[in-house]
Amino acid sequence: MYSVEAARNGINSILRPKSIAVIGASAKRAASGNGVLANLRRYDFSGNLYAVHPSAGEIDGIPAVPEIPLLPNDLDVALVSLPARAVVPTLYELAAAGCRSAVVPTVGMSPTELDELRTFVRNESLVVHGPNCMGVLNYSDAIPLWMFAGGMIPERPGNISLVSQSGSGFFMTRGLERARMSKIISTGSEIGLTAENYLHWLAQDSDTAGVGLILESLKDVPAFIEAVAELRRAGKPLVTLKVGRTEAGAAATTAHTGALVGRDDAYAKLFERLDIPLVADYDEMAAALELFSWRAQPGGKGTAGIRVAALTISGGQAGLAADLATASGVSLPTLSAETALEVQRLLPVEHVNNPLDTGDEHYEDKAFGDAVIAVANDPSVDSVLVVLDAQSTLAPVEFDFETRFYPELNRAAAAVPIPIVVASTSAASTHPEYRELAASIPLLRGIGNGFVALRALAGNSSPVPLPEARPAWAPSAATVAELRDDVSRRRGSLDSGTLSRLIDAYGLPFVSSVVVEEPTEAVARARDRYPVVAKISSPDITHRSDIGAVVTDIHDAESLTAALTTIADRVRSSHPNARIAGFELQEQVPPGIEALIGFVSDPVFGATVTVGMGGTLVELIGDAEVAHTPLSEPEAAAMIQRTRLGRLLNGYRNLNPPTDITQLTDTLVRVSWLAADFADLLAGGDFNPAIVEIESGRVRLVDALVERAAVPTHKGPQ
Repeated sequence: MYSVEAARNGINSILRPKSIAVIGASAKRAASGNGVLANLRRYDFSGNLYAVHPSAGEIDGIPAVPEIPLLPNDLDVALVSLPARAVVPTLYELAAAGCRSAVVPTVGMSPTELDELRTFVRNESLVVHGPNCMGVLNYSDAIPLWMFAGGMIPERPGNISLVSQSGSGFFMTRGLERARMSKIISTGSEIGLTAENYLHWLAQDSDTAGVGLILESLKDVPAFIEAVAELRRAGKPLVTLKVGRTEAGAAATTAHTGALVGRDDAYAKLFERLDIPLVADYDEMAAALELFSWRAQPGGKGTAGIRVAALTISGGQAGLAADLATASGVSLPTLSAETALEVQRLLPVEHVNNPLDTGDEHYEDKAFGDAVIAVANDPSVDSVLVVLDAQSTLAPVEFDFETRFYPELNRAAAAVPIPIVVASTSAASTHPEYRELAASIPLLRGIGNGFVALRALAGNSSPVPLPEARPAWAPSAATVAELRDDVSRRRGSLDSGTLSRLIDAYGLPFVSSVVVEEPTEAVARARDRYPVVAKISSPDITHRSDIGAVVTDIHDAESLTAALTTIADRVRSSHPNARIAGFELQEQVPPGIEALIGFVSDPVFGATVTVGMGGTLVELIGDAEVAHTPLSEPEAAAMIQRTRLGRLLNGYRNLNPPTDITQLTDTLVRVSWLAADFADLLAGGDFNPAIVEIESGRVRLVDALVERAAVPTHKGPQ
């Protein structure tokens, strides 16, 4: 991992080099390095360009040196396109020769070779980009350090940059019709430089106005958050396509929370928290980048929110637009009575809905433009999307009919302060003449893509949240260190002693509980404490109620003895080899609303915390709201309100009186700090059920399962 300064200097030498060496070109055949040389020559690279070859004096007209030590000692970057076994030895030679950076597109490096590359990155000052990448394209300065030799540089550079962990991301940019690229960066396996490093760099790049990110996984979440904050301060929006979204992130834990929460939940919540719009495919990404580019140009506009007014010239299109708007995550506000009256004055429409079907023929063109202006001026509207047929396959008569709307849309766009966007009914290429006719308005491919792009345009507006200050009640650093030492010696599910110490340190409202070894001791300890609950105590039995190892509502010694006998028999039958610590006795808690509070640790994200409906049906109900840790009280309260649990606590359909959530909020915050402090040592945990007393909101935790991580999963408390 590079320091911010080392990464920035390395990227400067990669994206704006004055001297380049290509290692891996051939004098006799078309090797991968030859494609890079061809790209650099085609676009007249003005710096010093060298090839390295043991016998050729020149390659494709470029002077060649026989060995790396003969290169200039101030070389900015080397492109190393060699077989996997030769990569790391070559990098050591380059470092010894004073080279500043290297781009390594090589694929197929073995685990051993990758470990050797990681060692090089840790110990050497030469900055590495790759491996397993396509390279980098700097359109603004016409520097294509790129493996693919076909048509890399557009005639005119643009203001959008793309960071892609997938090499195929380049081909997404071929779907852009009016936006142009400034940089395309294929980061590959990111053994050295990461996507986070490049986002930092692009935040200060004067040629970049907006950024797309095609992401498989993050390497460093704190660095990513810092990079997003830097982009936000620079006023540069970011849109992300997260691929591989079906991976289950917490499969190793037997806690209920692990079954409810996957890694994609953690990614989604991170991007939601940072106000970074997510898109689902390349078409949506292209549409968002089109709007980012347009926003930064003269006449371009941003939007304050996701309230969209949609206008169509067909009833069927209006219905489709309504469906796609909902699926795309934008809202369709009801237009005001004043707006409706104005629209009806201008157009022969009986009903003014959103989406608005304007009809197709029976009005003057100016009336259409005035209606668009009226809708755009409605105080409930943040942006306007007009649906037209704009695909390049239109017949001449169809083309002529649709043409009439563009002059009026340009007039309307100049008259209002919010964006007006045209979305073609098809995701196919738009007609080139329409792109010229839509001079001052974006023309996007596909109705759904248009809505997604407007949602993306509304993103990136919130400040990046600052890290939470440690609350006064939280255990001290010394206490946490002692607890971490205790936890580090455990394996599997935490024993009752360690678990009790964690619960006490974080002030969690756990019920009175004691573990006894024998039934006679249980009877003695339960005297004057009835009613009680009896449970088996075993590190090998995680969900005790599933095997009948929990008996509630015990009122006397005879019932307690019978309950313990029943529990022991059931455990012997279902888990004959389980280690048994004894029996756990708890106070009986009055009935209430059952909640789940849990957490899962992740090697990238640290810990995420979950809240929702609890009890034995927790996985069947699937009510889980997820957030990164630690939480503030407002964040915790908002989480609860977004769940079915929150609706029930609010008095859903008068099933119970409204219940105060203050203590549940406090408990959720406390669990989030526990999870954050032990993210590297604990795989996850459940507090299920947490019984919430109706009306008062008093919380009592009656069961807990917390599991030790098999291996360190995160770097621990920050």
